[in-house]
Amino acid sequence: MQSSKSVAIKDRITHAIFTGAAVMLVVFVVSLFLPKEWLVSGKVVVFPSGQPSSASVNLLPEVGNTAEIIKSEAFQNANFGDFAVNFAGTKALKGSSIVWVKFRSPESDIEAFEDMIVKIPAEVDEYARDLYSGSPFKYRLVSDPEISASPVRPNLLLNAILGFLAGILIYLIYWFGFESNETEAEVMEVEKDESNIVSPEMKPAEMDKSASSADKVGQGKVELIDGRPHFVPEKTGDTKSAAPDNLPFVDEASSPSNIQEPSDQEVKDRLNRLMRGEL
Repeated sequence: MQSSKSVAIKDRITHAIFTGAAVMLVVFVVSLFLPKEWLVSGKVVVFPSGQPSSASVNLLPEVGNTAEIIKSEAFQNANFGDFAVNFAGTKALKGSSIVWVKFRSPESDIEAFEDMIVKIPAEVDEYARDLYSGSPFKYRLVSDPEISASPVRPNLLLNAILGFLAGILIYLIYWFGFESNETEAEVMEVEKDESNIVSPEMKPAEMDKSASSADKVGQGKVELIDGRPHFVPEKTGDTKSAAPDNLPFVDEASSPSNIQEPSDQEVKDRLNRLMRGEL
């Protein structure tokens, strides 16, 4: 019993793995035909302008403020235009005064995104001047914009992993949902069929018929004596079961010689009628 359960569990695991692999392959192939996007990024350094002198003390907090300025909806609407939907985020690099700005770009628009990143320091400077009513900080691009070596979208590896997990989840839903219901229905159907089966030996009609035949004929058995059937009553204690008056046996000693003996076929017919209780 335990071994059969282990085999069933192994089969389930195997089916789940195959389903996951099949879905993973489908997702991977579909991902190959999705539009590809590269990561275009630039690093903006923040430094105090010297006016006022307290700006150098607030440099590190200003790096985080600059990142928040670039992420703000007002700044993006004023400077990025339609490219704002391709904005991939910005963050202040820990332990430095550099803000990393990132965009996702189709291959045909990479150059346009590079030009837009080059303009960000001047745009932040202008935005901060209005915000601070002055220019306590300056912003410069550390280097030319960088382009990723390979597309960042679609992420083939991530999509393949998600496809594999989705395939396993689909199989589990099928297993615990549809297949379990089908199994329960089959079991109920088998039990219903088994409940309708009655053993031939236990049929009530035949038992009643046998009992009535026994009441009519009495207890005993038919034996062949000298080639002829004779009914022999069964003896139970002191009581004797008398044979029926219409029992078809012949006493050869008392039978007249001129009486014609019945044929074998007549004997069989009478005996069958007797056993059926017709006589």
